Amino acid sequence: MSRQSRNSRYEPINWHEIFQKIDSDGDGYILRSELKQYLLRTPVSEVPLSDDMVDSMLYHVDYDNDGFINLQEFYGLVNVPVDSKTRSIVQRTLVATAFSLAPRSQVSHGDRHYIAEYSCCPPPLLIPLLCTAQVGVFIYYAMTMGDVGPYSPVPWSSPLIYDPKRRLEMWRFISYMFLHAGYVHLLSNVVVALFVGIPLEMVHKWWRLLILYIAGVLAGSLAASLLDPKSYLVGASGGCYALIAAHLANIIINWAEMPFNWVRLVVLITLMATDIGVFAYMTLTNTASRVSYVAHLAGFVAGLLVGMVTLRNLREHKWEVVLKWVGLVIFLALITAAIIIHVFFPDLIGLYPPMPERRLSESLIKAPEPTVSV
Repeated sequence: MSRQSRNSRYEPINWHEIFQKIDSDGDGYILRSELKQYLLRTPVSEVPLSDDMVDSMLYHVDYDNDGFINLQEFYGLVNVPVDSKTRSIVQRTLVATAFSLAPRSQVSHGDRHYIAEYSCCPPPLLIPLLCTAQVGVFIYYAMTMGDVGPYSPVPWSSPLIYDPKRRLEMWRFISYMFLHAGYVHLLSNVVVALFVGIPLEMVHKWWRLLILYIAGVLAGSLAASLLDPKSYLVGASGGCYALIAAHLANIIINWAEMPFNWVRLVVLITLMATDIGVFAYMTLTNTASRVSYVAHLAGFVAGLLVGMVTLRNLREHKWEVVLKWVGLVIFLALITAAIIIHVFFPDLIGLYPPMPERRLSESLIKAPEPTVSV
């Protein structure tokens, strides 16, 4: 018995199964242009479907006009409002196409456009919630300390600040991201997070962004503590730079699917080159600064390495699989090495002895100037 005879008019056709066979990567969508080619090159009748007829039918059933046919639209194609003879040809062509295709693979459509992946369902909530929390914490300390300015207040005694004398309170390596030294510092981080983070969250979803953000914050505090062990640390710039670097990782793993890829790449390289240039100038000229460029750089590196692993890859190549695992190993090795140094070899970098007990007076805590990761 031939394959087509299995689906004669006397047997019910499982159109969901047919859709799944044509949907080669199993993502729930069939590229409209691809389906058109299937219908045109699969003859099942003496009267083949014409190019204009197929275009008209697919346009009619692609309700949202996004260039893809989902299952609901596929059912519309099966029952497209044309004469019964043409409809029968369409149905038999779809069945023949399904059984002529290779088994389903894990390779995504090569011409899937990155912008088609943007989604507001569920809406992006993580980045707005993080920014709201940071603004709320700033308002709280501004009200309790009674000092609001471009570079104040700095809540020295806060349980959230990274205090080099209290590094055994491990949450401080992350919780410092909720504090900011003045509204200029707060505004810059919030604007960057919203501008960069929301588009990423709409494509890659909140949990991937959370991993990236925390990785950048943790890498920033560990690196700043290693290279500037006497300084306090506030600000979410490590997380913000991780989001910026995630865009670079996103471009690398989705290069062919992303519009304006060269423009995005040039903008990111320019941004980082500017920051690195300022850092080099400040270092060579011994200019005093409260900005922790080390935290910026560490957050960026963390975002790049972790981003290649956590972000969605619309079309995965073998070299990308190797690259992401190499990146993950490098990131874990760096973080592990930094933790080992902090725990077992603090004298190597001149860290304060850990003092978790609360016995320092407010005046002593206020003595040093903090490093602010703007």
